[in-house]
Amino acid sequence: MHPRVRKSAYLMAIAILLTLIATKVWSQTPATQQDFQRSFTVSPEAKLVVENYKGTIHVTGTDSNQVVVDVRKIFEGSDADRKWWLENLKVDVNGRTDRVEVKVTYPSQNCSFCWTSGSYESEVDLEIKVPHHIDIQLDGYKPDIRVSYTTGSISIHSYKAPMLLDSTTGAVHINTYKDSIRLRDVTLQGDLVIESMKADTEITAKTLGKNVDIQTEKGTITLSVPANADFNLDFQGGRKASFTSDFPAISGATYSGQNMKGTVNHGGPNVHLRTDRGSVSLRKL
Repeated sequence: MHPRVRKSAYLMAIAILLTLIATKVWSQTPATQQDFQRSFTVSPEAKLVVENYKGTIHVTGTDSNQVVVDVRKIFEGSDADRKWWLENLKVDVNGRTDRVEVKVTYPSQNCSFCWTSGSYESEVDLEIKVPHHIDIQLDGYKPDIRVSYTTGSISIHSYKAPMLLDSTTGAVHINTYKDSIRLRDVTLQGDLVIESMKADTEITAKTLGKNVDIQTEKGTITLSVPANADFNLDFQGGRKASFTSDFPAISGATYSGQNMKGTVNHGGPNVHLRTDRGSVSLRKL
């Protein structure tokens, strides 16, 4: 081969190789970007709104005036499925001084030309640091939910998300279908409202706030409060329901079938506990 021709072929081969490498790097960069962080400075009246179908939603109160959102994308499957999933996954994090919103939209496989086998495991984990005072609204089908060390109101809507509220202060409203609900060392201010179908609810409360309303169909309810807590008890149970209490002296107790009303200690906030085919336990801390 003529030296000039050989040199041209050599240079062309190098050019093709560099092009292939650049193309591969360019195509993989967006697909391999796993984690990112966003932060926002917020006002004392701010609200956090999060929607995540699965994975985790973990919120922790801090002394800062910032909301810091750490996003981690987790995928187990083939490289082709991973590329497709990451390219079609949407994690929107938006904020202003009075409101921070996080919404995770998972790719849909209801299409005829999706380049994926569908045999993979994936989720998005959210770790969020917030000012103590922020109000929180969480929505998800089955994420692991944890909220700790906050003093604002908390609202949670889910289907079967295990949830833990630890050392929070403020009003709480939970609506779910099943799994577990745990409120640990909470100081209630405002109302506590929990509605579920088959969830097991366990609460240790330092104070009872203004009003307590806990309802379930087939789940269990265990409410633990200080021995000197003052409240008005209203228990309603179906034929297959059971009720036990560590407070033997319930003043002016009236019974109607499985229902009971009375005053504990000096009376105070209304505590309404209702189940149809589950069990209710009232405990002293």
